[in-house]
Amino acid sequence: MRHFVVTSGPTREYLDPIRYISNPSTGRMGHAIAMAAVRRHYQVTYIAGPGNPEYSSVVGAKNIAVTSTEDMLAAVLESLTPGCVLVMAAAPADYRPKMRSPIKIKKRESPQLQLVANPDILQEAARRNTQFSPRAILVGFAAETHDTERYALAKLREKDLDMIFLNDVSKPGMGFGAATNALTMFSKDGRRRELPLASKEELGEKILDCILEYAVAES
Repeated sequence: MRHFVVTSGPTREYLDPIRYISNPSTGRMGHAIAMAAVRRHYQVTYIAGPGNPEYSSVVGAKNIAVTSTEDMLAAVLESLTPGCVLVMAAAPADYRPKMRSPIKIKKRESPQLQLVANPDILQEAARRNTQFSPRAILVGFAAETHDTERYALAKLREKDLDMIFLNDVSKPGMGFGAATNALTMFSKDGRRRELPLASKEELGEKILDCILEYAVAES
């Protein structure tokens, strides 16, 4: 039986004990995908960042709560298994503060914020995947605002993914915080499929269909 590892929600990178860098991801899309896999009786590991509490766990899955991008990377690498499916629906922070203050930074201090790059979870997963037989199926998402198809296809190639779902977040009713979304799927074998505007719960089922169709074609 396939093992699905699904990531969800944002990550937080703390500047001090009360302030952090993050994004508006609620975790709803990843939650919908994980729920769809559970309903079809697959083994599911659900790795969720601190998004909306409603989407923090999935009944029937192994649930892992994380905070930072490095936390999420560790959980993903620990959960990956040969032949599994990694669905990277989370929106981890690309950068973190170079230094984290152990105490609250006061307004009068006017701090200079220096950032360093976080590890790329999908690239690290692809590196681990070279050791697997059978190899895992790696699925990414691309939330873009312009030149959307070009950026999505570049991410598909550069991160050695099997499939990517493009989300144009510049359009209304789509992206972070919305109940609905519309996606374009691109796969490594050259297929393209449009998933029209629908609820994220409906799209969770359609995304799972795309992944399973690809898995059958690759087997």
